[in-house]
Amino acid sequence: MNPDEDWAVSINEEKNQLPPTVSNFTGDATIAEFSNLATYDKTAYLEYILNAPSTYALIATNLDFRITHYNPAAQRLFRLEDKALMGKRVTEFPQLGLSVQGEFSKAINKLKLMGEYRHTICSVANTCFVECVISGIYDSSENLIGYLLTGQDVTSRNIQQERATRKAAEEQCLGKLLRLSLNESSVDVFLQQSLEAILQSIPWLNLLPKGVIFLAEKNDQKDMLKMVASYQLNNTIKQVCKQVDFGYCVCGRAAAHKEVLFIADSHDDRHDVQYPGMEPHGHYSVPIILNETILGILTLYLPPGHTKMESDKSFLMRVANVLSIGVSKRKAEKALEYQAQYDALTKLPNRSQLMRQLDQALAKATRHDHYGAVMFIDLDHFKNINDSLGHNVGDEILQEVSVRLINILRKEDVVARLGGDEFVVLLTEVGSCPKEVARQAQLVAEKIRDSLSENYLINGYSLNITPSIGVALFPDNNENSHQVLQQADTAMYRAKSDGRNCIRFFLPVMQMIANERLEIEQDLRWALDTNKFQLHYQPQVDFNGRVVGAECLLRCPNSMGEFRRVDLCIDVAETTGLILPIGEWVLREACLNLKAWIDSGIATSLQHLCINISPKQFLQRDFVSLVQRVILETGVDPCKVVLEITESTLIDTNLDAISTMSALKELGVRIAIDDFGTGYSSLSYLTRLPLDILKIDRSFVLGVNNNQKNAAVVEALMAMARQLGLDIVSEGVETKDEINFLLEKGCECFQGFYYSKPLSMDAFLDYLRDPLVLIEH
Repeated sequence: MNPDEDWAVSINEEKNQLPPTVSNFTGDATIAEFSNLATYDKTAYLEYILNAPSTYALIATNLDFRITHYNPAAQRLFRLEDKALMGKRVTEFPQLGLSVQGEFSKAINKLKLMGEYRHTICSVANTCFVECVISGIYDSSENLIGYLLTGQDVTSRNIQQERATRKAAEEQCLGKLLRLSLNESSVDVFLQQSLEAILQSIPWLNLLPKGVIFLAEKNDQKDMLKMVASYQLNNTIKQVCKQVDFGYCVCGRAAAHKEVLFIADSHDDRHDVQYPGMEPHGHYSVPIILNETILGILTLYLPPGHTKMESDKSFLMRVANVLSIGVSKRKAEKALEYQAQYDALTKLPNRSQLMRQLDQALAKATRHDHYGAVMFIDLDHFKNINDSLGHNVGDEILQEVSVRLINILRKEDVVARLGGDEFVVLLTEVGSCPKEVARQAQLVAEKIRDSLSENYLINGYSLNITPSIGVALFPDNNENSHQVLQQADTAMYRAKSDGRNCIRFFLPVMQMIANERLEIEQDLRWALDTNKFQLHYQPQVDFNGRVVGAECLLRCPNSMGEFRRVDLCIDVAETTGLILPIGEWVLREACLNLKAWIDSGIATSLQHLCINISPKQFLQRDFVSLVQRVILETGVDPCKVVLEITESTLIDTNLDAISTMSALKELGVRIAIDDFGTGYSSLSYLTRLPLDILKIDRSFVLGVNNNQKNAAVVEALMAMARQLGLDIVSEGVETKDEINFLLEKGCECFQGFYYSKPLSMDAFLDYLRDPLVLIEH
């Protein structure tokens, strides 16, 4: 006897041990009605119920599980023929789900223990699902008389459940990818982790457990895909597909067309990659896109013959969107990091990156008892190129400078651009002997100077640029990176002051000078903000001893009330750009004072007031409008205002300078050339300049009565000035003999200590009231 049949017998013998229950079949009659029947033929009533219209499939059996009754719904749902059913056991029909070996025994066991057995039947094509329940049928005396199999089509419900399960799993997968996209890993790690997460969490796609992710890049201006993540790929594929051109094979075609590409088998014509031993497979290749730009490709492997599903495509596109977030985030972070560390124009490290590398070099040099060098490079007169030829030309020169520097140096050395035309070279671990390191640094600096001094052919211009180079060795006295760079900067300024186009090494005295300049700059800013500058006035006297004019001179106090050296103050102001606001203050203050003196009647003899103008101030495009505005605002007589311009300002005189002077003359302002004879220009340019006053420098006046060369120069200058119709002022007169000589040669105006040193405004006004000019003094 079949073991399953033995269970049927044993369950009948133990019927009194089963829980008192009634079959849970459903029909037009209720279970309660059926179970309460005592006088009716239950067999007839059961047949009535089974034949009634119902959506449930109902099959009744005797205790031997042989079919005794069934309804039409059972025939339709299980596809049973009417003639083949009666008297046969349920195990003879595979579609009832009990013919599988062991399944019937399992059902008997469940019935014995629990009074019912539930199972789900699935068709071969997985297109129909039936949920079945087997339970006992009892008579009014609680005796088991048979069994009832109830079946219900749950295909639609299962599909909905499967969809809900898939939806939840999809959202879980996407959530995991989103979390990965927001973490701090590199783009390669992010994509590798994402690929593994995809392949491990979407089994419904029936994927092969293989995949790859590419990132798009340009190689020699050609669009390429570079493999950055893979899962269970053999070495052959990794090598062949290491780089893929746009438009080549499935991945490249998906990138070129920016659309999901599906192939069912690798024998597809679009699968260009073929090699011996390659197993058949299909692909989903999904573009990773952001704002119409291809960032990469996600390619998943499929079993051959896989059916394309729109739902699969939709989900994979959502996956690609999340991947694009992670990739673009990292690209943006990388771009920001690059911008924070590298110069956009030259692609060289910037100050921030340089300081990090200098910190490392300093620590390593200190640890290994080695020396290195830092070179601070500034291009001489580079501003003239930007001003005259434009910033585009200047930018190309800076790019060429960076290329030349890179070509000169070793790979381990560092070239950085700090900004403008300032570059820094870091030579790491040059040697262990300071003298030898200095010698090597000198040789490198000379190579740099020679290379950077070669002509630059830019936009049809042949340009010559020279560098000023400052060098500082490290480590020395355990200084930090900022101090090392400052030392090299200080040495560079020394190279500038020594004539440019030269190399200078840092010395401690240079730092003292740099510190002093910094203090002066701070004092200048303080004085400008708090209106603490002062003007002193040095009288200009005619041959009769009458005060006919004055030169106003700036005095720069510090916060302690002490005056700084004027020459240093002016130099620092010129270097820092403070000369522009300071120069405007001087111009306005001098005009206000002149107007007040004339209005009060104190300065009746005063014919003019000389105001010094710095070269940088004079060359400003709005200088003429500034002078005009000050004259209008102060109400001063412009004919009494003399603007003094040094000869050095006009060495490179051009039409712009001449037009500026002419425009000033139209305002009524007069122009004097100061320190004449100390520059390098030809005397002939005086004929082209609209000047009014020529001031002879004190270096020629000093001892003019005893120095034949000086006497000859002064006499020639006076003769020339008279021919040009210029007034003459001799500066620096200190003795009676000098005055007599100058009077004899025809000079009519004098300025110097013989008459008076520069005076405060109150002292100068006292001088105007009572000059007490002592010619015999």
